[in-house]
Amino acid sequence: MTSPLLEIDRLRVRLPVNGAHRTVLHEVSLSVAAGEAVGLVGESGSGKSMTARAVMRLLPPRAEVSGDIRFAGASVPEMGAADLRRLRADDVAMIFQDPRAHINPVHSIGDFLTESLRLNGKVTRSAATARVVALLKEVGISDAERRLRQHPHELSGGLLQRVMIAAALVAEPRLILADEPTTALDVTTQEEVMAILDELRRDRGLAMLFITHDLELAAAVCDRIGVMYAGSIVEDRDARELHERSGHPYTVGLLGARPDLLGDRAPLVAVPGRPLSAYEVGDGCAFRTRCELAQPRCGDDVPQLREIAGGSVACHFAEQVLDSRKVVLPHD
Repeated sequence: MTSPLLEIDRLRVRLPVNGAHRTVLHEVSLSVAAGEAVGLVGESGSGKSMTARAVMRLLPPRAEVSGDIRFAGASVPEMGAADLRRLRADDVAMIFQDPRAHINPVHSIGDFLTESLRLNGKVTRSAATARVVALLKEVGISDAERRLRQHPHELSGGLLQRVMIAAALVAEPRLILADEPTTALDVTTQEEVMAILDELRRDRGLAMLFITHDLELAAAVCDRIGVMYAGSIVEDRDARELHERSGHPYTVGLLGARPDLLGDRAPLVAVPGRPLSAYEVGDGCAFRTRCELAQPRCGDDVPQLREIAGGSVACHFAEQVLDSRKVVLPHD
């Protein structure tokens, strides 16, 4: 059996806060195969972005990390400086949710896009320019030559996010980490940007870890979806089956809280209570205070991911959820 391109194995991360370390990820396990798109969804603060940053080793200083992250079989936490630079420059690219915060405002778009190619000595300036002009056209930016002379403040949010996609693709990586790349965009621009990213990814056979809070969007562009809650993966399932075969009450709650544009416009049912941060999780299941199915066992025994009905679920009562698919979550 071929090993996954990216394999996150029982990743645990603790960060220093006010002189003490707090847990922000609890033994996250997830894999992405070559050419596969995997979505990572969940409420804000569930640990989605922290997981992606851990893959790139972009965690804050003095972070405590256990478990392993393997890219093409090599352990990322154990990489030396040269291997880590190669990983970031050649193998893995990251698209952030706020392009204005990640593009130097005093540099032109052309300098931003060609810098890595020129610094690594891979191509001449003219060849680098020709490559990025072609990429800008591929991501839907017209008059690419003029755009190279412009600065970030002269471009709209949608155009800047297209520039970020081009920057991610310029080094021809094997894996893209897309961290909510459309959050700051209007709905129409979101659809255009994601369609471009998905098409280019498929054309190049790239793997992608797509972080979002939008289940509908994840289902449209991903092969598989992992659901995160309070720093843990609680469900991992084929994107086409998640709606009908989800086995975790939290997943059911997320699905019930989103509008069905083609349905009967029934009132939305919000997941009750407030989401917990990972450092607030005590013994037992982190979701138990928001779940109608919770039993005394849920307060003592942490549910582990286990294979069931073609996916993986971390719930003691996953079979019951799958059988009913009519889980009623309590009201506040």
